[in-house]
Amino acid sequence: MNLFSILDRAAGNWPDATAVVDHHRRLTYRELRIASGTLAVELQKAAIREGDKVGLLFSRGIEDIVACFAVARLGAIVVQISPASKAAEIARLSEKLNFDAIVYSPECEPSIPRDEAAPRNVACAEPFPAGILRAGERRSSPAEREQLLRLNAAAIGFSSGTTSESKAIILSHDALLARARVETECYSIGAGDSILYLLSITYGFAPPAAAAILSGARLLVADAGAPQRVHQLVAEHGVSLVYAAPLNYRMILNEETSAAECFRGARFLVSTGSRLPDSILDEYCRRVGREIANRYGLNECGMVCANLSPSVAKRGSIGMPAGSEVRLSGGTGASPNDEVSGELLVRTPGMFEGYGSPWRPREEFSEQGWFRTGDLARRDKDGYYWIIGRIKDMINVGGLKVIPTEIEDVLLSHPEVEEALVFGVADLRFGEVPHAKIQLVPGSGANDTDILRYVKDRVAFYKSPRAIEIVDHLSKTITGKIKRSALARR
Repeated sequence: MNLFSILDRAAGNWPDATAVVDHHRRLTYRELRIASGTLAVELQKAAIREGDKVGLLFSRGIEDIVACFAVARLGAIVVQISPASKAAEIARLSEKLNFDAIVYSPECEPSIPRDEAAPRNVACAEPFPAGILRAGERRSSPAEREQLLRLNAAAIGFSSGTTSESKAIILSHDALLARARVETECYSIGAGDSILYLLSITYGFAPPAAAAILSGARLLVADAGAPQRVHQLVAEHGVSLVYAAPLNYRMILNEETSAAECFRGARFLVSTGSRLPDSILDEYCRRVGREIANRYGLNECGMVCANLSPSVAKRGSIGMPAGSEVRLSGGTGASPNDEVSGELLVRTPGMFEGYGSPWRPREEFSEQGWFRTGDLARRDKDGYYWIIGRIKDMINVGGLKVIPTEIEDVLLSHPEVEEALVFGVADLRFGEVPHAKIQLVPGSGANDTDILRYVKDRVAFYKSPRAIEIVDHLSKTITGKIKRSALARR
């Protein structure tokens, strides 16, 4: 199975329907297929072939989707490169993964690493010209190429990198198709729907985008940093679903436009990543008339759970399993209706094949197909799951375990706190104690003493941070999650 087949099928079923729209242009399904096929021919002329690892460097928009399908048609493997990357970062990534080629939009030319020995040319795939930097010789070893082909690899993505360096994740065509089907079924996506996609694309064929192509829906690729343009797109094409990160929802709400109100026609506002503060959720409820639906997933597994409940009482829950099997390691409830907690384990048809560079098969990280997420979760009596922390992040205060997210939720409940990060620091008496960094809302006059007193009034003494730092910003991953690495704590 090759993902290009879903575009081929869509172009046959809905040739004149609008497939993809960005801030600059639109393509029908027929036009998208022709553009991808034309670019594939140009890539083939540049000696890109089956099993090659191809880095893609494009701004968010139609060109990126065209390039993904062009690479897939050749049987090569897509490696998405963030358009915010600098030349040195791209060079390191290319060295780490042994890119056989980099395909890029002309405006990204300054970020392409200089390699005078490498062939460079421009593919004249109008209306989407693309630069091609091909390695002087094949950088993938024959053994690696054979392995990727055996796995039917379609893309290499990356773990979120919130607690450590990101790992390269190998994803097959079959796994990515399974993920697209889960999205389609969970949100009832069909022909005629308009899907607004504001998330960063961390790997090729992101499930919501692939779900749109699979279903004959219209995909609106937009930049949340340009809310007026988002408003224009939605006004022109309507919106059935919105996919965005918490950071995106914040940005749109903070702008002095009516972008948030234009979401009133959507069936679902979907958020993935960290939890949104109640103040923002309340504001969206007021403006749009519905709760934001929480979506929980991992790049290793795709979407795992979805919270579609309209109840305020279920805010913060990741919801119920969506196309996945879920269980809690160590859960001891006497019956399925009991509340239990433990590490969240996942088994899904959209599972990754393994980690690359160096290669480590999926079996090393799973037991009988169950993947250990590293997330601590509880299941309530209604069957809803709640993430309560990361196993690695727990703070051991004299033998008492403290979950950082519990304290972060208390900090975020203070009206003057915009973002919060809690972590452990060494202590001679207790071994470890909680420490917090916070970012205040713009214009706040609160100080660390005020915030610390607020927390102490609401948690046990051993859970309270010993100190609170007020900072201008907290480091984040590309998906908008706050980094918990040691570097982020300095």
